[in-house]
Amino acid sequence: MIPRDLKYTSNHEWVNIKGRTACIGITEFALDGLGKVLNLDLPNKEDELLVGVALGDVETTDALHEITSPVEGFVAEVNDTPLNNPDILKKDPYKRGWLLKVKLSTPERVDSLLSADEYLSLTQKKSKK
Repeated sequence: MIPRDLKYTSNHEWVNIKGRTACIGITEFALDGLGKVLNLDLPNKEDELLVGVALGDVETTDALHEITSPVEGFVAEVNDTPLNNPDILKKDPYKRGWLLKVKLSTPERVDSLLSADEYLSLTQKKSKK
């Protein structure tokens, strides 16, 4: 199920915008394609993020997967829950499995993110391949 109130990237990150703050996570579609999550590497509070630049990694039994920043700004909060319990990413990716909250430096850029319908279309095309 793809939450309708979120924005998405073609790299399978989700973004929940509240004013000038963005909450970021990894979509269920992406996580379903990964092996068991072993470790998660995220930036520190106050680190700067740039759109399209790696913000961290998810290590699975299959490989190391890069997480790309969908927004530009500064890390306001890091969620310790998935850092301490990586399994939560697959169990609850949209609630308890969020990764970061970011204070946006260019909030207008979030308009370029995908809607739920656009993301659903993208995932359906990838599923057929």
